[in-house]
Amino acid sequence: MEIQRCRFLKTSMWLAVFLSAVQLFHPSVVPAEEKSQDNTGSEYFDLSLEELLDINVNKDQFLGTGIVFYGYVNANVEKVFNIPYVDANGDTKTASDPMEWSQPNFHLYGTAQLNKNIDVLFNLEKGSGDSIDLINAYGNMKKGDPLQLRVGKQYRQFGLFNEKLDQAPAILGIEPPELLDKDHLLLPRTTIAMFHGSVPTGLGEVSYAISTDNGEGGAQKNVLPMGYDVRVKGGSYIFGMSGYFSSLSTGKTTPSVAEGDGPPTGAVLPWMTGDKYYVLGGYVEATALQNFILQAAYWFASHDAMRDPDSVMTLYNNAGLNAHQINRFFGGGAPVVGNVVEHVNYDVKTWYVRMGYTIPTDVGTFTPYAFLDWMSNPEEIRSKTYGGDNEAGFADNGIFFKPSLGIVYKPIPVVAIKADGSIHTQKFNGSTETYPEGRLDISFAFK
Repeated sequence: MEIQRCRFLKTSMWLAVFLSAVQLFHPSVVPAEEKSQDNTGSEYFDLSLEELLDINVNKDQFLGTGIVFYGYVNANVEKVFNIPYVDANGDTKTASDPMEWSQPNFHLYGTAQLNKNIDVLFNLEKGSGDSIDLINAYGNMKKGDPLQLRVGKQYRQFGLFNEKLDQAPAILGIEPPELLDKDHLLLPRTTIAMFHGSVPTGLGEVSYAISTDNGEGGAQKNVLPMGYDVRVKGGSYIFGMSGYFSSLSTGKTTPSVAEGDGPPTGAVLPWMTGDKYYVLGGYVEATALQNFILQAAYWFASHDAMRDPDSVMTLYNNAGLNAHQINRFFGGGAPVVGNVVEHVNYDVKTWYVRMGYTIPTDVGTFTPYAFLDWMSNPEEIRSKTYGGDNEAGFADNGIFFKPSLGIVYKPIPVVAIKADGSIHTQKFNGSTETYPEGRLDISFAFK
């Protein structure tokens, strides 16, 4: 009873803080009819939350004004239909999951401009359960735009989406690209120290970022991770490349979670004693006719890992491995600890294409969109409890394809109502199987 009372008091306190922030800062939200009618593509698509709310923390008017608060609330619901499974006779049957609402959650951001060259930001998330999670907390110092240092917990600059993926009202669609899906991340999303900057050129603004931290398994000898991103941003396009090394030294990094605690927060799977890997890829975004956007990327990750035999036996006994996974883990031999193939090299590959077209009307904007996602991960398993993803690990060969169609309706710029559906396609139990999924998300931004 005492624990429940403490949780209730803690949750009530944070809700009170949140509601006070909404009441205090909501009046400054700019209604749709008061915004400029000279719309450009950048006002329609994949903005940051700061851009959506007309917040620029580097403007001189914020100096000495204290903390600026902003954020959003949202809730979503999803249902998966006709999921294949294998019955006792070895035949493929289907069953649907129940419809599931997420608990309403919010992100509360606070930022302050300490002087012209130093600013700080934090981001608190209230998700499922009673916890309040610190998502970001960092300070940024700069010697002009070309040379800046950001220190603290932060999203690394990587591809088009990593830094703004949790800003639901601002981005197009509901689901992230598969490389950033929390059930099978291609790399850790956060870092601790990042050198970054930008310079204007004839092609557009060229920016770079180099990041490092302790590594996803914590600080270890001979483990020095590094991520990088280089991009060019013009008036109607962005293109660039990003990469990550789990260690520039000789050491292998370890998993971020223990076996049985769900998917990792990086790319090292829980049944590994160590893994040394790198990720590289490129991306492009282009807008046309102010209303159309095209985004595409390809990513490749190469792993040199060591499996733990006892952990593999736990997977065999509890995680529902399919025949292909059993053959892979035990090298075609009997499923006993002595036959576990410990050293494994494998590659993960993924690509996506995302398109959207915005239609302005007197009652708001409508943006139909289409996404295509493909991923191959031969080491993944199905059970999320034991570190799997229920997608690549669901397939016989670790490959799945997922097209999605959806629409975003914004009655005003700070409110987004999104609905979409996907079709999962993969090899399962020796045949090509498909099953659909539907989602709805409603979000409200404020400052």
